[in-house]
Amino acid sequence: MRRALVPSRDVCSSRRSRSPFSQHYSRRQKTQVFEIGKSLRNAHEQQKLELSDIERATRIRGKYLRALEEDRFDVLPGTAYAKGFLRTYAEYLGLDGQRFLDEYNAQFPADEDAQVAPLLRVHRRRRLPDARLVAIPFVAAVALVVWRLSTGGDGGNHHTAFSPTPPRTAVTTTTSPPTTSTRAPAPARAQLAVAATRGPCWLSVRRNSQTGKLLYEGTLEPDQSARFSGRYLWIRLGAPWNIDATLNGKRAKLPTATSNAIVTPAGLKTYP
Repeated sequence: MRRALVPSRDVCSSRRSRSPFSQHYSRRQKTQVFEIGKSLRNAHEQQKLELSDIERATRIRGKYLRALEEDRFDVLPGTAYAKGFLRTYAEYLGLDGQRFLDEYNAQFPADEDAQVAPLLRVHRRRRLPDARLVAIPFVAAVALVVWRLSTGGDGGNHHTAFSPTPPRTAVTTTTSPPTTSTRAPAPARAQLAVAATRGPCWLSVRRNSQTGKLLYEGTLEPDQSARFSGRYLWIRLGAPWNIDATLNGKRAKLPTATSNAIVTPAGLKTYP
């Protein structure tokens, strides 16, 4: 008779050790090779850079730079800040900023998909002729006609009838054009256009407030531009010194450092 083969204890234990959980854990250990904070810190130390020099060059506070190197993203003001600071810091060290953003998005996926606004070219509006330039010739023509009528008659009665009239007519005519050409009403919505004219700039735009609906988040590469419209816009600029902006057709003054801005039809206000 043939004897049945019984697996030994070592074989059984090895089979039990290869559970789905252990296989998943081993795969997870293999995939978690790229570390954001450690990579930044190693590049920082290898280049023998001072944190204060990096802070001045990138305009990112030192405590936020240390938080990035220690993977303490909860210290940063928000997701938009974390992505902007991360990309700026990585590219300053000569690293691939997009790779760091991809790793960040993989570790901290967004709750909702961002609606990206299309990139457009900025087209400057043509200025309409000043209403005063149109009104001045008209007033001069009316005054000339009145003067000719008041001084061109043959009879004395005709001259007497028109002599008191010209002063009132001239005053009424000269004051009416400015009244009819009053200021145009203020726009109801803010039309904001930004263009990367001097280099790349990371940009985040939300509606109403910092926690409002995300309209755009990404990097404007050189010669790229974007437009946004709304009654109240919140924007975050990573490198505002690299872009130009217009608000309702007029040039808008941008901050000189990484900061936030509130945009309304009345203007653009920045704050840290």
